[in-house]
Amino acid sequence: MQVWRAVYYIVCNKSTAILFSLFLIIPGKPLEDCGVSSIINHRQPRNASSPAGRIINGKQSRKGAWPWQVSLQLLHPKIGFIGHWCGGVLIQSQWVVTAAHCFHNDLFNLPIPVLWTVVLGEWDRELEEKTEIRIPAERIFLHERFSNYHNDIALVKLSRKIDVSGEHIKPVCLPHTMLAPSAYVTCVATGWGHVSPRGSLTATLLQARIPLHDSALCKAKYKGIVTILASHLCAGQLDGSTGTCVGDSGGPLQCNMQDGHWYLAGITSFGSGCAKPGYPDVYTHVPFYISWIEDKLNCNLYYHCILKHCASFFLYEFNDNRCSTEMRFQN
Repeated sequence: MQVWRAVYYIVCNKSTAILFSLFLIIPGKPLEDCGVSSIINHRQPRNASSPAGRIINGKQSRKGAWPWQVSLQLLHPKIGFIGHWCGGVLIQSQWVVTAAHCFHNDLFNLPIPVLWTVVLGEWDRELEEKTEIRIPAERIFLHERFSNYHNDIALVKLSRKIDVSGEHIKPVCLPHTMLAPSAYVTCVATGWGHVSPRGSLTATLLQARIPLHDSALCKAKYKGIVTILASHLCAGQLDGSTGTCVGDSGGPLQCNMQDGHWYLAGITSFGSGCAKPGYPDVYTHVPFYISWIEDKLNCNLYYHCILKHCASFFLYEFNDNRCSTEMRFQN
């Protein structure tokens, strides 16, 4: 893996702004320890030999087992406070990745940071357990080509950095190469979604072991509904015993590898409904979007430095296509 780092030299006065940017690609490890659960054994989840649980009416996770899972809570401008709407995944101390359809869907189009709160360290939504941290969203970035569950990915920047050295809040690792399903030891989906197709959200975080499938299966099952591409990940039990449901969207499909860490293989995107027999679920295939994620994070740092040191600088003087979304949402 390579880590982008940037060094900026900025000189400003009343009428001019001169920016000299030096971008370096420096081989190394992630800046934060990622994908480590103090509850789940790194190489094999607890009770892995037992029957798979299900997010719908499913198996309860252990508190702190998935410290990168977050809850996205919505304050609707007309309805009021809704609470948990989608899941999300902490990938850095100030960044969460989730599904774009959580913000833009058939019900509303609300990629408006002031309406969203990110809850980290959550497990039981009905109890205050003193592990939760609630942080307002500062910026929301939808993929520029998001449409009909294609490019179903979004980034949320938190209003401040958080401490990720504790047991209950940690980032997951990002896979930087496209991997075959056999590269993963075990994959688990988690969420607070509905416990049945017509039921309510679950109070405690549920988990389910999820098998991965060749994309040809999802192509056949969803033909004429959604065109399945390399940017999708096909996964799920085919007997209807396990599946994601409403409220799980944006949450992680995390897979562990032989290095002992958990990696974000997928983001819950869509399915046949809720664990319909014969139909796997479809996840956003995270390795496909690593460049997009890194571009957004790097561009955010790039412009933050400009604004911090030179408030009179005009962002549109830079013609960088990678940063177009950042410029659109920039205050």
